[in-house]
Amino acid sequence: MASEDLALAKRISSGDQEAFEFFFQRYRKDVLRHISTMIEDPAEAEDLTQEVFLRAYHSIHTYSGTASLGRWLRRIATNISIDRMRKKSVPTLAWPVLVTREGTEEPVDFPDDSPSPLDMAQSNEVKSNILKAISSLPPYYKEVVILHDIMNYSGEEIAKRIERPIGTVKSRLSRAHGILMRLLSQGGLAMVNSSEKPANILEGEMVAG
Repeated sequence: MASEDLALAKRISSGDQEAFEFFFQRYRKDVLRHISTMIEDPAEAEDLTQEVFLRAYHSIHTYSGTASLGRWLRRIATNISIDRMRKKSVPTLAWPVLVTREGTEEPVDFPDDSPSPLDMAQSNEVKSNILKAISSLPPYYKEVVILHDIMNYSGEEIAKRIERPIGTVKSRLSRAHGILMRLLSQGGLAMVNSSEKPANILEGEMVAG
């Protein structure tokens, strides 16, 4: 698959329009589905999907083949979606903001490799419900969950990207995980340990079809 992906990328980079059309048709639905877990508005999700492929077209020459094209596209889609969420207020389901009485966020220590809800997902049904739960989080919680659990960023990397102290990142991620686990528990989902990593779990969400 890696050699096929690299060959396709090289064809697109050389200006082969048929190759790009094949690329677009192969991954469009998967990219849209991935974005829709973060962006509630269907029209906006569709617009961002087009933006993902436009950006992919202009940067396809940087594709090295070390990851699948699906995963490479998913990273582009995640970055674009996060940027959009940060620029505007994205509609989400209303969940309580867990802060102190004084309105501050107390740092909560956690190791960067601590298990997340995604780490414990085995079945596709569980994965789907986790993604739905993530999409319901307030933007500031959703952002750190996506970066940490889906994109495998460390706490320090997230702090640098969102320009917030590491303590704030740890606090938000810890509280977001708490909300997610309560949501999943209320839904009656059986969570079991899994050796799969978050990025590998969601890799299955970006298969060609």
